[in-house]
Amino acid sequence: MKYTIKTFVFDTEQLLLTQAGEVIALRMNEAKLLALLLSEPGKLFSKEEILDKVWVGKVVAEQAVFQNIRHLRAVFGEESIKTFSKKGYQWQLPLTQVGSDEAGSIPLNSISLAKPFFPKRIVASLVLGCLLSVAVMVWHSYQATASLPSIALLPLISGGDVDPEVLDSLRIDLENTDGFTQVIANNQKVPEDFFWAPQKYFPALSQAAQVPYVAVAKVTQQPEGLRVRYQLNSRTATWRAEHQAPTAAALAGLMKQHLQVIVNSGLLEIDQQNAVLRAAQLKLLHNEYSQDLNLVYGLIDLHLRIGDAASARVLARFLQSESSRQQDKLMLAKGYLAEAKVYTSENLLADAELLLAKAESVFSTINDKDNLAEVEHERIVVALTHHNYDQVQAHIQRALEYVRRAGDVLGEYRFNTWAAVLAHKFQRDQDSSAYLDDAKAVLDKHQRDADLYGLIHFYAGMFAQDEATAEVQYRTVLELIPADQDWWERERAQVHLSELLIKQSRWQDAQDLYANQELDAAEELQVGKIWLAQREWTKAEAHGIRAFEQANMNGQLQNALDAAAYLLQLDKRQGRSADSFYQQFLLEQAANVPLWIRFNQSTIAELGLALQEP
Repeated sequence: MKYTIKTFVFDTEQLLLTQAGEVIALRMNEAKLLALLLSEPGKLFSKEEILDKVWVGKVVAEQAVFQNIRHLRAVFGEESIKTFSKKGYQWQLPLTQVGSDEAGSIPLNSISLAKPFFPKRIVASLVLGCLLSVAVMVWHSYQATASLPSIALLPLISGGDVDPEVLDSLRIDLENTDGFTQVIANNQKVPEDFFWAPQKYFPALSQAAQVPYVAVAKVTQQPEGLRVRYQLNSRTATWRAEHQAPTAAALAGLMKQHLQVIVNSGLLEIDQQNAVLRAAQLKLLHNEYSQDLNLVYGLIDLHLRIGDAASARVLARFLQSESSRQQDKLMLAKGYLAEAKVYTSENLLADAELLLAKAESVFSTINDKDNLAEVEHERIVVALTHHNYDQVQAHIQRALEYVRRAGDVLGEYRFNTWAAVLAHKFQRDQDSSAYLDDAKAVLDKHQRDADLYGLIHFYAGMFAQDEATAEVQYRTVLELIPADQDWWERERAQVHLSELLIKQSRWQDAQDLYANQELDAAEELQVGKIWLAQREWTKAEAHGIRAFEQANMNGQLQNALDAAAYLLQLDKRQGRSADSFYQQFLLEQAANVPLWIRFNQSTIAELGLALQEP
């Protein structure tokens, strides 16, 4: 059956879209989705129904529906498909049937409505392949959209030495752009804290402004103009970027251009932990916009996170070359810093120190205190690798001086808490306590909210000399930070406390930590460990399988590797033959995350797997 839609003709049997006789490219799933929507134009299709009928027998994230809907809207107009919150989607444009007097339904075989049965473990094995196809699916050029999607913009943060008129000029330029919505914060600490704790503010800000994205930016004066460091958040992901420009107008132009690329690419719809899919999407973006230096730096950072030093090094060299060509000193220095991180990860410390000196020289020239603190951060890592506590201390003090001069309150707080951890590693307990006291003093001085003290209590629990004190500190973290907010320190306090309770055989207390809440993959695995400690094999395995499946569903490869290793350890504990499915999964997928191999050597040896870092 054929329909006329505006100036288009769509054949639901051939799944072919044409305009004036020319074929308009649609991906197969986009064409299937369009055919489904047109089969009953007045019907509201739920996400679940769309997934069942378009992605038959495949396990894909719900974001795949969103991305395909977005592309169809780019073709037919935003008004073509209406979204009903938490209900689904409905076709809106008038249709004219072509070549038939009687309307009919779409042939079932044209969109394969039959849904076959797939055993759970077979489904799990398909997921990683599906992720790569979704990476292509979510991509379409920002040029297909005329303006920026809606972004809530928090009040701009001044680096301290920016002319207020310049700051106002930049703010007005951004706010007068279609897509930006100004957000009025109760006080200046909200935009400042958003950089470090977006999970605390994002839900309320997004809901109040009725937008899917929230942005915050800090502007500083430099000898050759202005620099902006900004952060964009969605419900599932964070993106950071920096620009320098001679004027506020030029800076606003760079921000808008880059934000348009990021938002319309779908990158922010991909879960932050889905490293495989994010890397695939960033590679597509980099290939399309090779002169966008922030895309290069983001891709380097992602490769470093998963332990792919070789790819990170190549990109760092490219960043240096391209930033030199563009005469961008900021990104040139970041290229040096990125390559230094690569060498540190490979234990090539002399090479790392040379590049850090280069980065420091350029950052000093442009008076970039934030990034000078980042250089000191990496020097701390080098000194730690050298096991030189005096150097660690010296670089910590320099880093603290830079963040204070930059006016970064939470940066100062975070460096103090990290310093406490490092002092504890060197068994300098007095220094460790002093750094935690300094971190608390920073929050007290600037009257920060109680939840930010959670990190101090978490480390105090880690450093506690007895289990009773540790338990009190961990429970304090859980009381200070709401369960519905995704804070690292809360998640870790929950894990550490559950392990302490397991050690004391307080099974019910450990289970209660995870009661009455929806569990993510990591939490499912931890609950499995509680049952494992009780030798409740069936329950331990059920939670492990759920952790594995959920991690795969969300593209969280490291969590999936953890779950697969756990299930193999469970087989060994019970004296069963190792499940070849999970063995094969580890052998095939662990190479994608070299850091996982590096930090799980004892587990790999226990399981007798031939896994080495690539």
